[in-house]
Amino acid sequence: MRTHSDDASAGAWRRSRHAALIALALLPVACSDVGPADGGPADVPEGDTTEAAQALALQFDIDPRKSLLVTETDVVGAFTLEEVLQQLIDQAGASVTTTPLTLFRQLMNNQRPGSSDPNNIGPNCDDEPPNAGDLEPVDDPPVGLPPLAPEEKTQTGSINGWPVFCPRTADDIDSDPFADPGSDSAYMATTLANRFDLAPPDGAHCGEYRIVFAKRSGITNGLNRNFIIFEAQLPNPNPSQGRLGCLPVVQFWADQSDPTKSPATRAAELHDFYFDGLSGFEPVVHIDHYGPEGGQIRTNEFVRPNGLPLSSWSLRQFETAHAGPTGGWLLIAPSFVSDNPAGKLFTSASGDQRVTAFQGTFFPGVVERLAATDDINRFAYGAAVPSQHEAGESLMIPLHNNYLNKFTTAPAAFRNSIQAKLTAMGSSLTPEQLVGRAQSLACAGCHEPVNVDNEFFKTKLDENGQPVPDFDDPESPLDVGLPENPLRTLGFTHTSEQTEPVDETTTRERFRISKMLSDVFLPFRKNVMEQFLFNHPVLGFEKPGAWTSPQAQLSVHTGRVEEGIASLQVKTPASFNAIVSPSFSAAGLTIGNKITVDLFVSPAQPNPSWVGNLEVLISIPSAGINNQWAGNVALTPLTRGSFQRIQFASLATATKNALIAGATDVKLQFNFNVTSNSGPYYLDNVRFED
Repeated sequence: MRTHSDDASAGAWRRSRHAALIALALLPVACSDVGPADGGPADVPEGDTTEAAQALALQFDIDPRKSLLVTETDVVGAFTLEEVLQQLIDQAGASVTTTPLTLFRQLMNNQRPGSSDPNNIGPNCDDEPPNAGDLEPVDDPPVGLPPLAPEEKTQTGSINGWPVFCPRTADDIDSDPFADPGSDSAYMATTLANRFDLAPPDGAHCGEYRIVFAKRSGITNGLNRNFIIFEAQLPNPNPSQGRLGCLPVVQFWADQSDPTKSPATRAAELHDFYFDGLSGFEPVVHIDHYGPEGGQIRTNEFVRPNGLPLSSWSLRQFETAHAGPTGGWLLIAPSFVSDNPAGKLFTSASGDQRVTAFQGTFFPGVVERLAATDDINRFAYGAAVPSQHEAGESLMIPLHNNYLNKFTTAPAAFRNSIQAKLTAMGSSLTPEQLVGRAQSLACAGCHEPVNVDNEFFKTKLDENGQPVPDFDDPESPLDVGLPENPLRTLGFTHTSEQTEPVDETTTRERFRISKMLSDVFLPFRKNVMEQFLFNHPVLGFEKPGAWTSPQAQLSVHTGRVEEGIASLQVKTPASFNAIVSPSFSAAGLTIGNKITVDLFVSPAQPNPSWVGNLEVLISIPSAGINNQWAGNVALTPLTRGSFQRIQFASLATATKNALIAGATDVKLQFNFNVTSNSGPYYLDNVRFED
């Protein structure tokens, strides 16, 4: 983490920079020597804004349970499902005809078939009949689990052309969750989630900000549960500034860790953020932030009357549909589940053009991105899943979304194409592990990460030596090719209706979260926030289009990353490839006497005995320094297949002094002298170190 070169008088200096930083982040875009590239936005100047962003330092550590995932009962208690629905109604101008109760019932009515709908208040789950060719036989679960209810074997509807089970959640459709806030039918807020880590490198939006509501029946009945999750995608009001336009949002969440703030103060500030919005930003809760252009509403349904069978759990996605602020109507309509390809796409299905396109084009095209990281936080397809491939719901039991199970009957050509991609990139992953990664990205795959046999937890033995399920953070047997398995849930969920003490000094309570959240996801998201606040966006390769090359093919890569959210992928069609930075300011950087960079050399090389070399040049025209050679490193001895720290020769004294003085016109140029068509190579985290 970079800091200012002096100690900056700690708190007073930091506070004085805070206001300047926020103001600078909201400035209009000015001219720059960096223009749009690869479809990305124009970059902002690298002067005062970047300097201010680097200069900012926190007065306190970021507390993940205050700044990333808030579950304290006296904070989340300020949020109600009724208020969220009322805000959506008001924004749609639908208050004359719609109430929170009718909107809630309309949402749940999506689960009822039209033949049994006396209310006719919105879409039904069988409005779109299923394609007979997509219906799958539904077997009862393994021995030891309850048999399926009759409707669990009935695929009478479809969403997005893929079959869904219908009906669902029958007992919620006619209930009133607002009549008695303490009843089993009521919903309570359990979680506020800051997902700034979902903001893309180009800053097209500022990530997602979520509210989780849980049905109160789940407190005492583990088989009568439902979660409604509002996952708003927050627009960036200054997208031409890239992610810097989101700076006030990140600073707001960082400030929630201020130890001097009481729970009541934090609750009020978070409530304002969600319902009123920060200055210059729309409120989080907004009818346009829940699809179809971004954001969504999801349900995690484990609801069935009369003693629910274990198999009834499923996840579905919805989006708001409305006629605008004066149109007078609002619906929460069913949608396909994003980033959830249908399970059939992974098996043999000759003649189905969707399967042919998926296996022949889409999935082979995302193998490299899925395989490119050893951090589950960075698993991604790297490309939008074509809408025709997205499933109508996400569930593992029955086996519809168990990709590994389907893959056992995949055509040999499909398996071979995956293996060929893995071999070409020098990956040791197997096709099964690669498909397991895809499965972990599905809703059901994250909440119920099962293996090919549909085993979704490791068991423990009872007093008679018989295996019993472990629902307390069970470790999944799903193999995604990582050294350690991070997949641990709370038995189908990552947040809970159950509470635990906040600490040992008070009687305050908070809702429990999974080990996967506390030990894997939250540390990563904290790093994303910190590195955004402190690191240099150009030197961290966080800005699409910032670096250019007359020869090489450059792109931002979010899989192979050493720091931040992106590295620079360098494809080398020629033997000489110059990679040039924009002008940037050295003000606020810690300055040592050597240029250092993290470099990933791909293990698959056309000439393994000679990989080549990398040199660096530096220019500071204001100091009379132009394309000054600053060192050369041989690439052949470097360990391949992981990031390696490489350091060049010592900078000239005059060059170091110009950097320390805060020169604002610094440029770097990395020259790859390699075998043509080798790589790709990845650069990340340039710094000046001793």
